[in-house]
Amino acid sequence: MAMGDGDIQHARVDHVPGFPSERLERYLHRALTLPIRDTLVRALEQIPQAGVASDLGCGPGKEVAELLRRGWRVEAVDAYARMLEATQVAAIEAVGAKETAARLCCVHTHLAQWSAPARSLDLIHAGFSLPFVAAAEFAQVWKNMCFALKPGGLFVGQLFGHHDSFLPESPVGSMNAHTHAEVVKLCGDFQVIFMTEEERDGVVGVPPNEHPKHWHVFHIAARRI
Repeated sequence: MAMGDGDIQHARVDHVPGFPSERLERYLHRALTLPIRDTLVRALEQIPQAGVASDLGCGPGKEVAELLRRGWRVEAVDAYARMLEATQVAAIEAVGAKETAARLCCVHTHLAQWSAPARSLDLIHAGFSLPFVAAAEFAQVWKNMCFALKPGGLFVGQLFGHHDSFLPESPVGSMNAHTHAEVVKLCGDFQVIFMTEEERDGVVGVPPNEHPKHWHVFHIAARRI
């Protein structure tokens, strides 16, 4: 992780099977209308000072920009170059080109191909990205995250429950989902700050292209032991 070079580092990346282009467009249009994820804002209250963060599946970069505003050095990771380009724009608008070049590194890769040195990160944010890791690859991604977090470092993100409507709409095995008990087990090496299970009907996209969506989500903030 070459933190702070300001450019996009490219790996060989194809599309994400559970997050195809049409789903990407709906997400992007809606994400641009929403505030910074509350899960991250709440979790940042638990961190006394800025450090080094990775945003896994950074999307259009609103959370990356917020971290930069708060003084963090940030690695932004996404499988879609378009998202990383949007992240760079958001970062420059937030802190300027010089600070973006100094404190942001964008990495174009799948989460299954991502890794970071042992105990190198104070924060990992994965906002609604981990569910789109293939089921067969999820355990290794989680292991890599745990390996990269410093003792006391925070994981902040979401996992999906089995009732989420994206699951039957996606290719078999292209996503992962968990029961409440499985999420608790995953957090066995963490001190859970908060974990909220949410199940509700909603939408994805923005008018006039909204589509119904049933959400089954675990919102998690946890400190690495």
